[in-house]
Amino acid sequence: MFKKVWIYGAPFSGKTTLACGAEKHFVLSTDGNAQYTTDQYKLITDEVTKNGRITTRKLAWEVFKEQIERFEGGTDYETLVVDLVEDTYEMCRVYMYQKLGITHESDDSFRAWDKVRTEYLSTMRRLINLPYNIVLLSHEDTSKDITKKNGENITSIKPNINDKVANKLAGMVALVGRALVDGNNYTLSIKTDEVVFGGGRLGINNVVIPLDWNEVTKLFEKKDGGKK
Repeated sequence: MFKKVWIYGAPFSGKTTLACGAEKHFVLSTDGNAQYTTDQYKLITDEVTKNGRITTRKLAWEVFKEQIERFEGGTDYETLVVDLVEDTYEMCRVYMYQKLGITHESDDSFRAWDKVRTEYLSTMRRLINLPYNIVLLSHEDTSKDITKKNGENITSIKPNINDKVANKLAGMVALVGRALVDGNNYTLSIKTDEVVFGGGRLGINNVVIPLDWNEVTKLFEKKDGGKK
């Protein structure tokens, strides 16, 4: 069973280290931080080339899609990591702005929002459906307040990405967890309620495990009847 997971958490909570604990991994890195944990990575950014006076720019979203095509062709890797997911969404927006000739989705409010999400989610579905373990990494967002049924105002905890996109991505993976760090104790919390975004298809909730790829693998093996 291929492991399809989405892990989010605060910076320096061990997300990238966890993902790079998987054997034969490759990281599509948007912020360059993968270089501190692995040498198996590709920096996803705009690529600029010059030929005399002519400058050509390949947008980061195009670079990202090229990498997906590369993995569709088959590689020796077993795990593909996207670090960070929210950056790829912003890359997609910039790409679509250029394609649609706009500067913001509100310039064409009847179509642009939908076109950006369609481009993004269809591409991410291609990625997640690849025959590899897929690990999506995100920072967490704790800036939004919500009101509980009893009228209490509390802070929601979720990945740092558009809510509609987050819900769709969560439906594409088997597990969504939050990375937590307390001193030298790094854990992965699989929990979902009205405050915390998480959960998945493995039939588990309110579970906390060490932040380690082998521990994540055990959750899938238990679901799969102990088979590797």
